[in-house]
Amino acid sequence: MTIAIKAIGHVGICVADRDRSMRFYCDGLGFEVVHSTFIQGDTMSRLTGVDDVKMTMTILRRDGMSIELIHPESGHVPPPAAAPLNQLGFTHLALWVDDLDAAAAGIVEHGGTIVPSQRAEFDRPELTARFQMCADPDGVRIELVEYPAGQAAVLGDVR
Repeated sequence: MTIAIKAIGHVGICVADRDRSMRFYCDGLGFEVVHSTFIQGDTMSRLTGVDDVKMTMTILRRDGMSIELIHPESGHVPPPAAAPLNQLGFTHLALWVDDLDAAAAGIVEHGGTIVPSQRAEFDRPELTARFQMCADPDGVRIELVEYPAGQAAVLGDVR
């Protein structure tokens, strides 16, 4: 039996500097703030797995996708080095763009980084696209994807 899911909720991203991440995701990528709240207490500590939790959680939305920026007041655990895409778990956030080079420049302008060695172009009958791996200010991987008009439908990436 398939699990009855009402909707896809959000992707949570822990951030070291809330203002810096807000500039990146809102000013740079065009997300808008939907809701922001400060949380603390035993119930939230059990839910988050963080003792004596105090954090601000901000929901951002764009094109029907929601991201929750989680900013712990008590500090954060640094991420491991960027993992290859065959490491289990969340690997990246993919964003469609019209101009790969302009989008990559915008990532850098808003505090992110580009991984120059992780750029690829495919020109095959089943897939024509350009890709560039980047990272947000805290190292969360972002894949920029430029499809020619109509090509996204081949992969089921349609809107």
